[in-house]
Amino acid sequence: MIHEAKFAYLKAHEILWKHGYWKYLLLPIAISIVLAVLLLLLCLGFSSWLSGWTLDVLAKWIALPGWIQPILTILLFCLSATPCYVAFRSLVLLAYAPFLDQLAVQAETLVNGEVRTTQRSLPQTLRRPLLMASITIPLSLLLLIGGFAIGLIPVVGVFLTGLIILPLQLFLSAVAYIDPYLDRCDHNPLASLRMMRKQFFNVMFFGLVGLLLTFIPIIGWFLAPTYSVAAGIVFGILLQQSKHNH
Repeated sequence: MIHEAKFAYLKAHEILWKHGYWKYLLLPIAISIVLAVLLLLLCLGFSSWLSGWTLDVLAKWIALPGWIQPILTILLFCLSATPCYVAFRSLVLLAYAPFLDQLAVQAETLVNGEVRTTQRSLPQTLRRPLLMASITIPLSLLLLIGGFAIGLIPVVGVFLTGLIILPLQLFLSAVAYIDPYLDRCDHNPLASLRMMRKQFFNVMFFGLVGLLLTFIPIIGWFLAPTYSVAAGIVFGILLQQSKHNH
């Protein structure tokens, strides 16, 4: 699983820097930064409101000290960070959508040595990321609820949450970036998800690399989605090749 993700991100680096494609992505990069800040503020605001509401409800039965609310806000923010991250990864792809076909041409040339002829209008290019976002974001929210429920299990709850929920969230965070090439190959959304599900751990590891890039202070906010967009197309090519080989 490490090989495929490593290969995809190395080729992404080649596309962006050796071939100078980063110059064409300055607007999506700027949009990704703005979106990251907005989603973080939204996540923090929601956590603050929910902690206040929760304490108001509990106050009817028990008196709690004021310092509880900041701690509860932080905990709720951490819990809501995963669906917020998946939403960011899914929605920011819309900013890169006009450039996906050009990136695919570059990636196909590097990996396959030939280019798949596909002509799509901008509305067609935008429609698929929106559709996948409508799938991945609700699923991520359901996983958040499921993770919270599992976390209530005494002793092993937190461990099980990390073992089960985190890999699934990483998988969902990668789906939006790999799907555009599978769409280019005429796979419908369900067929695309089935292909990625069969390579679950490979896709999950791809999502993990994207997450680690996001942790780079400041520049990770635009570096991670930009690399992931290009690497996701390369990863999609590898999945398509694997399908044909089997």
